[in-house]
Amino acid sequence: MDEVNDDDIDKIFLQMRKELQKIKPETGGQDYGPKERSGFHTLGFGINIPDGFEKAGREKTAAIFFSKNRPDIVLLNPAEHAGITFQTAKSGNFSLDLEVERKQIRRILSQADAKNVFYDQGNVFGDIPVVWFDYKSFAVDERVYNMMFLFPASEKLMIGTFYCIFKDYDRWRPEILNMLRTIRTEEAVYERI
Repeated sequence: MDEVNDDDIDKIFLQMRKELQKIKPETGGQDYGPKERSGFHTLGFGINIPDGFEKAGREKTAAIFFSKNRPDIVLLNPAEHAGITFQTAKSGNFSLDLEVERKQIRRILSQADAKNVFYDQGNVFGDIPVVWFDYKSFAVDERVYNMMFLFPASEKLMIGTFYCIFKDYDRWRPEILNMLRTIRTEEAVYERI
């Protein structure tokens, strides 16, 4: 597979779809949907993530994201039908307009694959502002639900992504929107400890 450049965030999603198409649904009535949330602290922010999501090791991350420009953090649920990623988009002193950044990322994703279907977008106001949008992308044998979200953290612009097999989106979407309300600054994390 070709190496992905920093500007080619869209190729990361294409690779993610290929990996998700290999996943076979679990049998035996196990439910890997939303569960209780637990605290997760990293990269200058804290967030409550659904229980069961664990940080993926280097090998698993490399299997999902073939590029050297992988997300900084990859969390997977037990069945690996859903994942959450975080990566730094910008750092240092920059003018932060989350609306402009969201519009630009949507444009890039739209240009990368005209089959992407964009649904909704919104803002979440918790400890820090978060903008998000969701869309459906297509793998060879599977449709993928994606929710991207952007927020400032410690003089950085962070991009987070939640993804799951499309048939599970209705179970996950409300839980992920609630999760976005829990994003807090590094300072707020330490105040709560």
